[in-house]
Amino acid sequence: MRSIAWKYAIAMILLCSLIMAGAAAENIATGQSQQVVAVAVGGEVIPVPVPTPGSGSDPAKGYTKLEIVPSYTNLNLEPGQSKEMTVTIRNRDTKTAHIRPSVISMPYAGPYTAESSWITITPAQADIPAGESARCTIKASVPEDTPRGSYSTQVAFSDETYPSAYPQPFQNYIHTMSVSINVISSPVVRISTPYINDQLESGRLYTYEVELKNTGKKPVQLDPRISSDSYVSYGPYGVQTPPLDEKSFIIDAPRIIQPGTAGLLTIIVNVPAGGSGYYNGYVDLGIDDPGIRPDEGRIQLNFLVWKQPSGVFTKNFTLSQRDTISVVLTSAMPVMYPPVPADPAWDIPRRDPSFDVSLFGPDGDVGMVLTEKEIKGSVSLGGEPALSSSSGAGQYMETSTQYVFTYTAEGKPGKYSLMVTPRNTQAFEYRISFGETGSSGPSLFQSLSLWPAK
Repeated sequence: MRSIAWKYAIAMILLCSLIMAGAAAENIATGQSQQVVAVAVGGEVIPVPVPTPGSGSDPAKGYTKLEIVPSYTNLNLEPGQSKEMTVTIRNRDTKTAHIRPSVISMPYAGPYTAESSWITITPAQADIPAGESARCTIKASVPEDTPRGSYSTQVAFSDETYPSAYPQPFQNYIHTMSVSINVISSPVVRISTPYINDQLESGRLYTYEVELKNTGKKPVQLDPRISSDSYVSYGPYGVQTPPLDEKSFIIDAPRIIQPGTAGLLTIIVNVPAGGSGYYNGYVDLGIDDPGIRPDEGRIQLNFLVWKQPSGVFTKNFTLSQRDTISVVLTSAMPVMYPPVPADPAWDIPRRDPSFDVSLFGPDGDVGMVLTEKEIKGSVSLGGEPALSSSSGAGQYMETSTQYVFTYTAEGKPGKYSLMVTPRNTQAFEYRISFGETGSSGPSLFQSLSLWPAK
């Protein structure tokens, strides 16, 4: 390890020496004096000249005074579209200026660099007399198969660059105009629901259906697969293993969706017995669509896996006088974000919750009677930007559903034990009242989300 580090240090010193030597040679050519330092490499002392940074030239005196208007432009184009704009070049100098516009790739722009073939500039060159102006037409054309994204480049109107005392990896041109092209395109494949949030009971089987519609002009191939990006959760004994993995899912989908048609993707979740916790993953559809970025062509899966307790929930209370006992139990599906359509084409299992209720008093089983069942929820009118378009029709979106059960019995003074076994629910509320029952008031479920932020 020490040998490798020593070799690396020698290489870095030699590299710096070469750079400084190159700058030193430039200073020697300009007649500037040099300083020398001694560098020890492998036991040998090597003199290395230290360059004095050059002062460079004053652009106000040594360069043409050109004004580019505008110096920046932002274009929004769909694949296959073109757009033209006019640029004015003003010669603020006292002599005639010659311009030869060219496209210069932006350094370090990565894959989102506008190709030089996208930009056409006319005229190709021009002479601008002192104090006069000239106009150039810049035409940007985006190829048909360009992926969605923001692309950038530069147009340099002369070959004049800023001076530098040291070698530069790229030239810094003076008379430039920055061009940004936002390639905008709508996805060809429309996913009826890109999110599935649900609570799953350990040891059960669940089925979900998602409609995929091809709005394009070509067939779309699908290659769906399960991928997991579950958050790391910690328990009292360290990291907890997610309750589901790729083997817990079965995906059934058509391989090809023809233009103007829809296909049905089925997701079957086989929840292992004994598991519990959060699972965060997704179905990668494997769609080759320029309008979809890699993290968008998927169906997000957020599941809370829970185990049904073996016993019952017990609540003890005391009745001081003969009166009517009323027990209200409220169960709820998790609050879902984003909301889901109120009439979805896909089958999210709305498993109705229920309760096994017993009440024991001074004389044993009181015999409670279910007197009322209520279903209520909250609905928005399609104002969810993640699922609806501002130009499209409104749509009812359901955000939560509550199930309320009311049980009554006649009681006399004494001690009581309420025993509840919930079915198809991961959480519930209870309310015990005496005498005439009133409004149950707002439920905590209206503002409580069982899903972590994604």
